[in-house]
Amino acid sequence: MSSMKTFLAILAVIQASLSISMARYDNYSIEGGIEPIPLPYTWDSGITCYYIDLDLLSEGYQQSIIVEANDLVVAEIKFQRWSIYGSDRVNQLFLLYSWSRSWNPPTHYLPLWFGISGDYPGITRIWRYTFKVPGEPGVYYVWIRGDYATGMEEAVANIWYMYRGPPPYNDDGGGIIGKIIVTSRGDAGVALNVIITPILLALIVLIAILVALRFLKR
Repeated sequence: MSSMKTFLAILAVIQASLSISMARYDNYSIEGGIEPIPLPYTWDSGITCYYIDLDLLSEGYQQSIIVEANDLVVAEIKFQRWSIYGSDRVNQLFLLYSWSRSWNPPTHYLPLWFGISGDYPGITRIWRYTFKVPGEPGVYYVWIRGDYATGMEEAVANIWYMYRGPPPYNDDGGGIIGKIIVTSRGDAGVALNVIITPILLALIVLIAILVALRFLKR
């Protein structure tokens, strides 16, 4: 009975250590920046974004993630595009990444749609794609944007004429749908150690106690 009580006490210590560690990690991971627009969301310019998932391995749709510098991210997005200027109007839809080297026009973007989508409901697509996050730690954004230009290059270039700078910003033509917190390799290692170290220490203590109890029984 005494051994069982000791074992349960050790388990309680491990659980408490893990809870404290995870709380520290959660506080670390959510720091900085603004939050994305909750999805699904519809813009007046003929865009609906149903979801963006920046972490396919986690449950649900993750609009905000924390990653290490230069990591590759596999993401998925579901969107709808239709024309508000007539069924024959050419239109575009694309994602912008706020780590563009230049905004005249932006250098980092992903085309999602270019063509004649027609009147509502237009077209609906699901895209799975991969991108590389910056090597510089910081808070970055993914912005969805639509236009009615003659081509994709013109649509992207129009961002410069309208805003003269990178996100974050939201308007009738699009908005921030994703946030990416990039840490250095050292920062990520520290965060991981905060979780693992107390667990290892508790396990060592548990093994030592069980060995001692077995020795005393003899």
